[in-house]
Amino acid sequence: MLKYTEVSKAFGELVAVNKLNLNVEAGTILGFLGPNGAGKTTTIKMSCGLVKPTYGDIEAFGISISKSRKKYIKNIGAVLEGNRNIYWRLTPIENMEYFAGLRGISRKKIREKMDEYLEIFNLKEKRNVECGKLSRGMQQKAAICCAMIHEPRILFLDEPTLGLDVESVDSMENIIKKIISKDRIIIITSHDLKFVSDLCNRITIIHKGVLVLDKDISFLESYSDNITYIIETQVLQQEIKNDIHKNFPVYIEDNNNKTQIRITLKEDNEILEILNYLKEISIKLFNIRKVNFELKDVFMDIIKGTMGNMQEAILIFKGELKKCLYLKKDIY
Repeated sequence: MLKYTEVSKAFGELVAVNKLNLNVEAGTILGFLGPNGAGKTTTIKMSCGLVKPTYGDIEAFGISISKSRKKYIKNIGAVLEGNRNIYWRLTPIENMEYFAGLRGISRKKIREKMDEYLEIFNLKEKRNVECGKLSRGMQQKAAICCAMIHEPRILFLDEPTLGLDVESVDSMENIIKKIISKDRIIIITSHDLKFVSDLCNRITIIHKGVLVLDKDISFLESYSDNITYIIETQVLQQEIKNDIHKNFPVYIEDNNNKTQIRITLKEDNEILEILNYLKEISIKLFNIRKVNFELKDVFMDIIKGTMGNMQEAILIFKGELKKCLYLKKDIY
């Protein structure tokens, strides 16, 4: 189990992560989601021992990072910058040997493991090709091989599909399914919500440093009773957008000289209310269509619904932070 207990991080007055409590069981592929600046990267860096929490603790299979950092880190593997995690002038084999050496593992001990990973990741034919000459997808795979060479029980993958074509995304999904096991945890951050919903068996969402959702992926089935429409209109002025936001549960964005209004409803006939509203203010409609339910709908609904009480939570945290600093509690 990966366990977060009251994990918090502040950079001066900026609260990046606020009292995170989370337990992740072995066998889980967790989609760790949130908008930009939500605290995802800070959480992962704390989990990998790269950033110290202001207070709180993280445990990996019973080993505390605050009490036994070296033993804790042995359980952790991470690809934090995709293909930038490897040395481009080295081959996949040489990269794996190098990263194993950093952990004190001899070439002899990892030879069999390297062959296994080259087979799983379809890199056998490229084993002696410099990584800088490989495709983006193959570079991502080589980076994951290096992160797994010491056989960690917890693997963090930050944007594993970034820059990949459709075929490479499918390949990445199949590979992650192969490397998950009953005693391993894989945590994925990604803006590709379809990839996350197809692959992960659990979803968490963090927003402004606060955990706002932690659910098994099956919760999407009950959520899908809602109905989502996309309404395309003339480009709307900001004042009109603000009025629509006040009156309806919508997400609005401008796209190709049009405004798209995405609205999630309980009943089909509820769409008439917003259509009548738009007609009354003489807004020109280009198109309206019902769309299949997606994780994106949940994501946007939750993010819109968490804006209100966030400032109060941050103020409470700052008060506790000052007390923590005053008492000079440093977990390291």
